[in-house]
Order: sequence, then C-alpha cells, then structure tokens
Amino acid sequence: MAKGAKPVRVLDPEAETQLTIVGCGGTGGFVIKNACRLVWGLKEQRRAAEGVPPLFGETLPGHVPEILLCDGDAVERKNIVRQDFVAADVGRPKAIVLADRASAAYGLEVRAYPRYVKEGTDLKQLAPEGGIVVGCVDNADTRRILHEKLSSYDDVVYVDAGNAGVELPEDPAALSRSELRKIRESGWSGQVVCGVRKGGETLLHFPADVMPDLIESAGGPEDRVPDEVPCGQIVVSSPQRHATNLWAAALIYDYLQDLLSDGTVLHASSFFDARRKYVKSYAAIDELDQVAV
Repeated sequence: MAKGAKPVRVLDPEAETQLTIVGCGGTGGFVIKNACRLVWGLKEQRRAAEGVPPLFGETLPGHVPEILLCDGDAVERKNIVRQDFVAADVGRPKAIVLADRASAAYGLEVRAYPRYVKEGTDLKQLAPEGGIVVGCVDNADTRRILHEKLSSYDDVVYVDAGNAGVELPEDPAALSRSELRKIRESGWSGQVVCGVRKGGETLLHFPADVMPDLIESAGGPEDRVPDEVPCGQIVVSSPQRHATNLWAAALIYDYLQDLLSDGTVLHASSFFDARRKYVKSYAAIDELDQVAV
C-alpha cells in the first residue's frame, strides 16, 4: 500500500451497478476469471447474511453487479500459450467462450458482446452510468474511443491495464548480444490506472490523462481497432509476456475487490515490473483536495 493511502468512496455499494470488461485477451481473460470469482463470493456473502441457502442458478441478490464482456476477437491457436483458452475454444468468439465458462463455473449470468468497441458504438448501452469499466485492450484507438466516450459520463469508474511488449529486432535471424539482452529485459513492465467521474466532475484522472501516450497512435496496425486492419498487416510486433499479463490482472483484482466490496479505491495508479517483482502505487487521496471517506 502506498504511504498515506486511505480509502476514497467513489461508488455507493448498495446501488445497482454493472461491471463491463473490454478486452478478453492476455490480461482480460484472467481479469474475467478473478472478477467472476469475486462477484460469486459477494453473492454468497449476501446470501449467508440474508439466510438464503447458497444454491446455483438463483437470481442474483440485489446490489451484486452484472457482468458484460466485450471483444470482437475469435480464439486462435497461438492465443493458448498465454491467454486463458484451450484448444477446444479455437474459432469461437473470445467474449462468448469466457462468458459461457464463467456462467457455468460460478452460476452467474455473464453476458457477452462479441464485437469491437468502435466510434459508432453506443457505449452507454454496454456500460450504463454508475458502473465500472475495465479496459484490457492492446491498441491506442480503442483506448482513445473509451477515453472520449467515458469522459462524457456523469458517474463512472474506469480502470485501465496496460503493459509493454517484448522488443523484437527487425531481423530475428541475426541477433547481436545487445539485441538478445533487449529481448530478455523487455516486456515486463506495466500499469493499472483508475479514473473516476462522479456527479459530472472528474475526481481521479482518467488513464489517458495520466499517460497521454496510451491513446497516441503511431499509425501502425498495432495501434488501430483490430477489424480496421487488413489481414495481411496483422503481425505480432511486440508480443506480451504471460507473467506480465498475470501481474496486471492481479492488480486489477485488488482494485475491484475494494470497489465491489465497499465502493472505495485506495490507489489512483499502480506501476509494476514482473521481472524485478515490484509494484509502486500512488494513493487516490493524494489526488483529491477533499474526500469523504
């Protein structure tokens, strides 16, 4: 915990809300598993408190968030190496695979939107006011779209995860020692940033306000919404590390634990390095002049 970190209430834990996760790939798949386990746990706690037998298949008690997964990708065999998929999933939409799996495992009604979030997407139909949006995307255009659309909300919590890719040389067949060292040392870092709008005002800065380069496209195919890139241009120029995705997902779990349990956040941002095993977080209260705790 960052020194001086105190819980800042940004949501009413008794109000109905929705958790919308955009991106079901390397980080998103593990975020979804953690989030559904967390929601199931809250569901069971509320049942126990109300004296209701913990049986699967019942309607969620009040104030436990609904979950929607958004991603237009289909599972490819190469995804199995570092994403939460198996061979039987190949060819199926990622959002539907993970929604079906979570629904069956936890008895939750997890919905899927198997399309990309684009300029013309009515985001408020997917992520209504007063909810939590978690971004686990790997391109600047989708982050920009989320940033612009969510900035118009009166009430929303926007948590974004990002991580660096492995720096690959132009000619992998002829690697120098320095290039090998660059490959070994790259792709381990990342960050989670939590932005909040409440009552039409920004309480915590959105991810792109903290790190503007998140939405600055260099013009390459890796920065564009995936279905806007011709098939022949889709290349993995900066592959991500499985361990780095897991670290990002674990940090998001920590943010969601507080948000869904009592409507608070402790930190506005967390920066990590999965190889060196460190995390540095910045207290949310330091970004606020006056906070009701």
